[in-house]
Amino acid sequence: MMERAPNVTPLAGRSALRVLGPEGLPLKERSDETLMLDHAAGSESAFGELLRRHQKGVLNYIFRMVQNRQIAEELTQEVFVALVRNADRYQPTAKFTTYLYTIASNIVSKEWLRRKRRPKFLSLSGWSWRKNPEDEFDPLEHVGDERSDVFSAFQRGEISEAVNAALRELPEHQREAFVLRRFQDLSYEEIAVITDSPVGTAKSRVVRAERALRPLLERFKDYV
Repeated sequence: MMERAPNVTPLAGRSALRVLGPEGLPLKERSDETLMLDHAAGSESAFGELLRRHQKGVLNYIFRMVQNRQIAEELTQEVFVALVRNADRYQPTAKFTTYLYTIASNIVSKEWLRRKRRPKFLSLSGWSWRKNPEDEFDPLEHVGDERSDVFSAFQRGEISEAVNAALRELPEHQREAFVLRRFQDLSYEEIAVITDSPVGTAKSRVVRAERALRPLLERFKDYV
């Protein structure tokens, strides 16, 4: 069993209780970087707030990378366990999201490497994950975005599956740059740091991914 992140008790509906940091700001008003420093100093509440802010985003990113719900959930847990283990070495030299998604990217890269090393029996590996009910995961349901309310469950599932199928057609480096930019809304500068590539390369990968995806998602161009 993997190490579990610290439990966090929700404070919704209890406005009289405000969790304050050393500067007197409620946790929800503190920056990610400050929360991470507070977490490094031993604050479980600070970690809980970081988890609340970023868990869904990391899960969506990883799912679009690995295309498997169970594995995405396991790898997401690994990301936040890594935050706990490395907290004492954290330095706010860059945006927290850059730090967080660099960890996530490294974990995804390890998963891709494991997959490449696994033997493929009867060339059925692609068929098996496409048909596995465990992988029928709609990231739109986990985004908390108003766009997810526009579609019925059937439409949402159809569009999400079309996007996922299209993403599978991209080279891994293009898929990652595209997802980080268009789904996670990270800057090209952040993507360059996360993927260890020049900013120009990050931009080029996103552009190439968009060109490749456009004909595959023509039916949904008004929604995607």
